[in-house]
Amino acid sequence: MSPLGETVYSFRMLASPERRKQHQPWVDDVLHRLKGLDLRPLRAVIPPTGYVPDFLTPPPTGTPSSFENELEAVRATRLSHFVDELAWMIGDTGTPLAWRRETAPLHRQMLDEPEKAVQQITQRLRAYWRVALEPSWHKLHAGLVSDVRSRMRVMENSGAASVFSTLNERIGWQDDRLVVRSSYVFEETLGGQGIVLVPSVFCGPEVLTMLPPLQAMIVYPRPAVADIWRHHGEDRPSPLRALLGGVRAAVLEALTTPASTGELAAMVDVTPGAISQHVSVLRGCDLVTSQRSGQRVVHTLTETGEALVRGAEHSLGRVV
Repeated sequence: MSPLGETVYSFRMLASPERRKQHQPWVDDVLHRLKGLDLRPLRAVIPPTGYVPDFLTPPPTGTPSSFENELEAVRATRLSHFVDELAWMIGDTGTPLAWRRETAPLHRQMLDEPEKAVQQITQRLRAYWRVALEPSWHKLHAGLVSDVRSRMRVMENSGAASVFSTLNERIGWQDDRLVVRSSYVFEETLGGQGIVLVPSVFCGPEVLTMLPPLQAMIVYPRPAVADIWRHHGEDRPSPLRALLGGVRAAVLEALTTPASTGELAAMVDVTPGAISQHVSVLRGCDLVTSQRSGQRVVHTLTETGEALVRGAEHSLGRVV
């Protein structure tokens, strides 16, 4: 799961009236709160259709990461990399002509001063995240968690081919090939490097891809995303938080995949010492197990812990 990716995909979605429909409660709320923010640098690098520069959406790693950690990768983008991808986007005929004309002056400035452009983009991404996504991230994260868990169960029961064939109607598994229906034509051999699957609330109806030499990645729409917004704006406290308290509930919800103490601290936004204390309580209740891996202590949900989190998600109508 990628909080930065969702930030980029949601900004792109806002530019399309057709895509907004299934997110309408969130859209109505966010557009009001975005008034007054200068988001032109983001608009210049996130077109409504066509190629989005890869440096904006680095593939998430196998361990959970915070928005700020992912944003650091954007800030560290090599300037030559930035210029190459910006030039590719400018020449992409899949982007709207009206958008290219509107953003052309900004593109010229960005190509002339790439270092300043990367700084501006990073600042605007953070500002947009804080206003648009951070207040709803708990709800979005829960929706993505439920999808990841369901895919993991399919893989455990039926293997990887079954996961690929059920991700989305635009994705198919044929013999030893993964086929994605796209407006771009390409063929790549992964050569054993693997592929990262990333569910998204906002990318639909498209399936997005990243190709070697970068880490291969497929971003696919989470099914039934409209259900996530069914109670948007209503004051519905999380039953898990009411039972365990905010931090302990957040720890359980963050452990979709195993995570270290430091990673949990970044995601939950508390100190590693506080995480250790809360994990100790959760471990004593048989909700979490911990195992040392080198210098890291990695925490995992037990079967009881996973059932508790899943039950809380069901009670809020988050699992479909």
